Amino acid sequence: MELTPVMRQYQALKARHPEAILFFQLGDFYETFLDDAEVVARELEIVLTSRDGVPMAGVPVRKADLYVQRLLRRGHKVALGPQLERPGQGKRLLKRDVVRVLTPGTVIEDGALDAATDVLLAAVWPDGERLGVAWVEAASGELGAEEIPSTQFPALAARLPVAEWVFPDGWRPTGEIVGTLTDRPAADFSRDRLAARFPEALPDAPRAARAAGALLAYLEATVGDLSHLRPPVRGLEGGTLVLDAFTQRSLELLAPLRGEGGPTLFSLLDRTKTAMGRRLLKRWVLAPLASRPAIEARLDAVEALLQSELDGALVPALSRCCDLPRLRARAVTGGLSPVDLAALARTLDAAAELAGALASLPAPVPERLAALATALRAAPAALAADVQRALADPPPPSLDLGPVIRDGYDPALDALRGEADVVRGRIAALEGEARQATGIPTLKVGYNRVFGYYFDVTRPHLAKVPSDWRRRQSLANGERFSSAELDLLADRLAAAEDGIAKRERELFSGLCRRVEEALAALGAVGDALAELDALRSLADLARRNRYTRPRFTDRSRIRVVEGRHPVVEEVTQFVPNDLDLGQEVRLAVVTGPNMAGKSVFLRQVALIALLAQMGSFVPAAEAELPVFDRIYTRVGASDALTGGLSTFMAEMTEAAEILNGATSRSLVILDELGRGTSTHDGMALAWAIARHLAERVGCKTLFATHYRELARLAEATPGVVNLHAAAREWKGEVVFLYRILPGVGERSYGIHVARLAELPEEVLREAQRALDEVESVPSPARPASGAQLPLFGSEEHPAVRALRDVDPDRLTPREALDFLYRLRALAEGE
Repeated sequence: MELTPVMRQYQALKARHPEAILFFQLGDFYETFLDDAEVVARELEIVLTSRDGVPMAGVPVRKADLYVQRLLRRGHKVALGPQLERPGQGKRLLKRDVVRVLTPGTVIEDGALDAATDVLLAAVWPDGERLGVAWVEAASGELGAEEIPSTQFPALAARLPVAEWVFPDGWRPTGEIVGTLTDRPAADFSRDRLAARFPEALPDAPRAARAAGALLAYLEATVGDLSHLRPPVRGLEGGTLVLDAFTQRSLELLAPLRGEGGPTLFSLLDRTKTAMGRRLLKRWVLAPLASRPAIEARLDAVEALLQSELDGALVPALSRCCDLPRLRARAVTGGLSPVDLAALARTLDAAAELAGALASLPAPVPERLAALATALRAAPAALAADVQRALADPPPPSLDLGPVIRDGYDPALDALRGEADVVRGRIAALEGEARQATGIPTLKVGYNRVFGYYFDVTRPHLAKVPSDWRRRQSLANGERFSSAELDLLADRLAAAEDGIAKRERELFSGLCRRVEEALAALGAVGDALAELDALRSLADLARRNRYTRPRFTDRSRIRVVEGRHPVVEEVTQFVPNDLDLGQEVRLAVVTGPNMAGKSVFLRQVALIALLAQMGSFVPAAEAELPVFDRIYTRVGASDALTGGLSTFMAEMTEAAEILNGATSRSLVILDELGRGTSTHDGMALAWAIARHLAERVGCKTLFATHYRELARLAEATPGVVNLHAAAREWKGEVVFLYRILPGVGERSYGIHVARLAELPEEVLREAQRALDEVESVPSPARPASGAQLPLFGSEEHPAVRALRDVDPDRLTPREALDFLYRLRALAEGE
């Protein structure tokens, strides 16, 4: 089939961007063709049509942002090919070109971004056993980099919300990668490219420098030259607490384990007033600090805000602030609107108010708050004043919906507006004059975009139309005409309006250039506003929920008095619990029945430690903690069938990561480890893993289990203690006390829990009968007296001790027979 000129143009653009869905503008629609059309119809759930056998699917240009956003979220890339000229006489094929390639990691357009989430583009350069990793949020210009051992890549990837990864051709890291994967030539991974942009960046991290160079190359190819990018900052390696992906999920930091919309740690903490503060707080949740001075500095700031009475001044000012980091990106790409400039001016005014509020804090002002006040005082107030003096109030959403510049700001613009007003007045007067001169009482002056200004004459009065008027258009109930004077006035008005539009664009562009010139200062102000917002949020949480400041110690001790689970206490009445693991205690085995609070207790200890290292106050009457380098959780059965792993294999894989990654400065939370296999295998593995953590690793470990045999670890291994979730029986019912106390839990009360779950009564009776039978029948594994032969530990059964004490060579046949009967009695517990 011979291609039309439009399809040849389409195919030429598509050949330049084969990896992207090409949105090709035809009039008021962006059309897609062939394979792209089938993808778009499926992903966007729109109708797939065809023309001359060619599949087509289109979306309205005015709603394209919404559709592009949905495609990006599904991992696709979109190339925008708009019409670059207007239709006109003699133009058969309009000029079109790809002006922007949008990918999941390079989005800067406001309509395609989630205000509460960082959208990162990351690149990786492998070199031997180490990796260079760099990441950037194109919208805010924040660039980070790090060099790590390749084994630490999964943990780093878990902390970064990467939407798109850039890898050298033919290379992939091991393990599951979340996000769109993009291959680029190895030549893009160039240190020289980074050095040309940031000469002093990453001198001691050559692998990270090459990864950062690839980011710059990819951004130039998809977005263009982003002058708001900042030099890369190293900050993760050794500076933050490591939380792997499973720990983030099991502690429900950002998403609930079950269902959607449930409470999470972040939803509890988030009392921010700005989008930039919300994103920063989310980063703090995923990467708490691992440096005690940095933690104490943040705690000092939270405490000062908590004790002050500044909230009434901070909240209104922060609430007026725009998303300054992302506004900077629109400034360098020409995407600023009049509304953006007005929001910028309000934000700069708010920054000055906030600086004044912080100045009222009593001395000594904490280090972080003093630094924030300094940054806020440096906000370019003159820029805010100029914008407010220039912009109309209220400003229109775009330049095409003016007026944008207020009267009195620019004499030239005022003169053009005066001319336009005079002409409009003359046109209005002309209507009355023409009506009187012609005797046509219904004559009106009208206007449309196609014909311009015209006289509208109804059909009964056509005979009265002057002979020198020109017919412009015939209608069913009349005709439209023009005169020489009306044409002259229309031309004068068009020239004045064109001049107004041109002058407004010049003045607006001048304001935008002022913003570009202030990008560095605006970046510092945005950082300060985000940090102040996040700190205020933590202070507000501490005030409302009666949190206390944690104390850090150089000793390996965890001491929590009346600790609470920060999220659970929001939805139910909560019983606080204490925990004291001295320096010599490395492992606490927690036993007790289901539903008695073991898992909540374990999680609350981990969350208290995490909050403390975020620089937050904690839900406890007192808390004394060391600074941990990692928190690991292995909570419940995480079936990984989609990854080809059984429940037990996933459990053991996670346990292996803990054993290989934990250090003496780590906190490990294990809940019901070993349940994915047989009882004896599971018990043996749980014993060995717990003992290894206590003896070899030496980290602080809380190990909840139904294997009461593990309590014997306290006898066999120094540094192990037993705790249990208390329960009491009352009139045939079990009462859970939700208290964690020293000692070993004696029973599991599984049937009681099943009754609470409303299993059928006949099933419960059968279960009780089977349980009574098992507990009453002697067996090698369960003597009738309950004196079970121990699987672990040093305790010997009485029969074993009797064997050790006897000398067979001195027994008579009668004594030997009596001894055999005695052994049998001991074995049966008699």
